[in-house]
Amino acid sequence: MALMQFVLGSGSCAFFLCALVLLMRRADGDRSRRILGIVWLLMALVLVCRALTEVHTVPSGFGVLPPANLVGGLLTVTLLCLYPIEVIRPGWLNVRRTFCLLLPTLFLGVFCRLPGVEFRHLHSFEEILAHIGEPDVWGRLVLLFGFILPSALLLHVIPYNWMKSRVRLSWIKHYTCIILLISALYAAFMLTRCSLISVAHLLVCLALTLIVTYEELFTRFRLPADAAVTPSETPALPSVEEDNPLVVRLNRLFDEKEVWQNPDLTVSDLAQMLGTNRTYLSRTIQEAGYENFADLMNRHRVEAFCRMAEEGRMGSVQDALFHVGFRSKETALRCFKKYTGMLPGKFLMTVVAERAKTSELQK
Repeated sequence: MALMQFVLGSGSCAFFLCALVLLMRRADGDRSRRILGIVWLLMALVLVCRALTEVHTVPSGFGVLPPANLVGGLLTVTLLCLYPIEVIRPGWLNVRRTFCLLLPTLFLGVFCRLPGVEFRHLHSFEEILAHIGEPDVWGRLVLLFGFILPSALLLHVIPYNWMKSRVRLSWIKHYTCIILLISALYAAFMLTRCSLISVAHLLVCLALTLIVTYEELFTRFRLPADAAVTPSETPALPSVEEDNPLVVRLNRLFDEKEVWQNPDLTVSDLAQMLGTNRTYLSRTIQEAGYENFADLMNRHRVEAFCRMAEEGRMGSVQDALFHVGFRSKETALRCFKKYTGMLPGKFLMTVVAERAKTSELQK
């Protein structure tokens, strides 16, 4: 009990602090931080209510599969899906769609409060098996395993466009796995009421809170006002002997399609586009003058950024880095420093100074 109270108290404080920081550091029109801040604030209130309740009794007076807790669980996983939906497809989550996502929770909450609606008290997993033929019992199991547990898969139904999304496909898969883990631990706790499982569930939720908040504040780009990719001129590949036909096709593909702008492109995808295998393509990339596939992609992105700066086609550093294919601030700054020896802001200041100096000489 003492460990549970400590975890609940620490978790509620962490949720509240993360929500406060996100809401204080959001810019005008920054929907993702506002949504994430509100979700964390609601999660903090849920943990506070649970901590106060468990001091005296088991929540809702039930042992396993309490209906009120199941409704709360459905609400929680729905809230956890709102932020990734916003960063996957900014602006797609409007009032009507939000209401549709919350509608099952609202319906079940109202149904549980209807006069005359009663539920069997279940005190152990054995009682679930003994009464599993009753609609009251198997209905709760359907809610747990049919709606709450697989709810994270909803993220893969949202229309994804790498040119407008603030995250990569790999991030979506990782977030989905974490939500599935949280849902699985929640389902195990609902069936057993084991305090250790509940502690593990809360610790995973806390880890998710800290990681996602850090990424939102420090590593993820805000969506530019115009998310459409601005066409840039032909990237310049290193000067190499093009005796290898695959090198020729690789250069032509990068010249014509500018595939480096796609943050989800993998070496397997590129090999399929070129009609070869990834092993031979990796050797060809090195033959073309690059260290590896990542070096090939990131060098083209940095070169495209530099051209945008030199041609005066840059709204802001962040927007330009987003347009050329970066989705992480840390990766963008590290690559820019590696290839140019300076950070993007300093490079832009240098370009502006040289342009001003050239204008003065021409007068």
